[in-house]
Amino acid sequence: MAFVAASRDASGAGSRALALLLTATSAVMYALAFPPVRARWLAWVALVPLLVAIRHASLRRRLGLGLLWTLAVGWGVGTWMPGAVSHYFHQPIAVGVGLFLFVTGAMAAPYYMAFTAVYPCVVARAGAAAPLLAGAAWVGAELARGRLLNGTLVYVGNSPWGTFGYSQAEVTSLIQIASLTGVYGVSFVLTVVNAAGAEVVLRLWRGRPVARRTWLGVGLATGVLGLSLAYGALVVRSAARDPQAAAPVPIAIAQANLDAATRWDADGPGRTLEAYLGLTHQAFERGRPEIVFWPEVALTFFLEQEALYGAALTAGLGRYDAELVVGAPRAGGSDGGAPYWNSVYLLGADGTRVARYDKQYLLPFMEYSPLPVELARRRFGPVAAFTPGRPTPPLPTRAGNAGILICNEALLPQMAGQRVAEGAVYLVNPSNDSWVPDAGFAWQQFDIASLRAVEQRMFLIRVSDSGPSGVVDPLGRIVAHSAALNEEVLLAHVVPARGRSPYARVGDLFGVGCVALTVLALVGYLRARRAR
Repeated sequence: MAFVAASRDASGAGSRALALLLTATSAVMYALAFPPVRARWLAWVALVPLLVAIRHASLRRRLGLGLLWTLAVGWGVGTWMPGAVSHYFHQPIAVGVGLFLFVTGAMAAPYYMAFTAVYPCVVARAGAAAPLLAGAAWVGAELARGRLLNGTLVYVGNSPWGTFGYSQAEVTSLIQIASLTGVYGVSFVLTVVNAAGAEVVLRLWRGRPVARRTWLGVGLATGVLGLSLAYGALVVRSAARDPQAAAPVPIAIAQANLDAATRWDADGPGRTLEAYLGLTHQAFERGRPEIVFWPEVALTFFLEQEALYGAALTAGLGRYDAELVVGAPRAGGSDGGAPYWNSVYLLGADGTRVARYDKQYLLPFMEYSPLPVELARRRFGPVAAFTPGRPTPPLPTRAGNAGILICNEALLPQMAGQRVAEGAVYLVNPSNDSWVPDAGFAWQQFDIASLRAVEQRMFLIRVSDSGPSGVVDPLGRIVAHSAALNEEVLLAHVVPARGRSPYARVGDLFGVGCVALTVLALVGYLRARRAR
């Protein structure tokens, strides 16, 4: 009943402090639903305090609370960021905090502030449908955050951390709707349930019985949740009865857990090559993988130019009848000069270069600078900045066409959709996570990438240099995983997909529909106000 007592003041003429307390409480619960805490159940009530605080507040207050909520959630979900920036770029901690505030303000705050601005308007005349419209408005904000201006090198916004649906990554029966709606469908269900709860709290605040339309709204929210869970249960049950169309292909993942300084110093190329060849040898002592996966920038030399290291790699792999998928920088100049690409190679069993993928969607400040600011004091060999790659076909591995999503590319649903449209039958996410030595960060990355497997209904292999690495099946279940911040060899298998999911075919149609519904509701509200 604490929400009820607080909302009595926060929603009326009363205390600004209580409104702030409600907003901060909401942000804390929201952040705790994500790794490392993973109190996923909190997501089902996390938005209630925020919605109570803004339901009858002025526009100015709603915008302020939306900004506060975003910054608090950003800090809770991304506690790793200031320290990681300071360590990685050799900058004072103040620079890390400043970059955190700048990035959070640019890539998240405008969208959640927009939600707090429109929420009371779209639900004002909705009656029992108020929770559904709240869910649509929330999804609209998330979709805009994930797609608007993203995908360009002139905008600082990038991977949408903390999207609500990712908080339920391991709830198998719920996340199956992502194959229809993307992660935004999971966010919709969560928000609808929260909004229904907020409507009940607001009625109790007024000292009135819960109205019939409010109970109907609760019923609608329960129905949305029930249908989502029923669909998920049906999908899981059907998958258990459905025989696999192709035989599993054994694979191995090498995770050396070497930090950037070790990999990029003068002895780094030889040291890293030796480490990964040693882990590969361990994999073949334990099994017979058809494909071995090394992470993003596992090699810190140029395969095309540096013949000595290339020969050592070929000789090390020659004793095994297996393909190698490996990350390495690529130089455009014949002498190893610029431009540079962040690439992933497919090497045949004889060491020949079969195919290559160049990363297309670069990470701001890490792989290019979106601002005329010299942030990095550290240099990584000759490579200072990368160039975006051009679209290329998937890598033709023994397990079928592999769609490569390097690091942050796996955090964007549309990038996975592009790989599938290009012919991929499974997804591979090579990643360099050692720049953030934090298990919570690593598991957040893993959860986000896991939703790509559900959305596209295909296996996903995550190959991290510091872990956790792992294999996720088309239902989002973790087949195998390694520990974070550990040297490890992981043996697993992958099965190529035999078709495309509905989401792979229609993309973010559900999210676009939510945006349209929100706009219609807002227009109706504004017309009604003018009529008065």
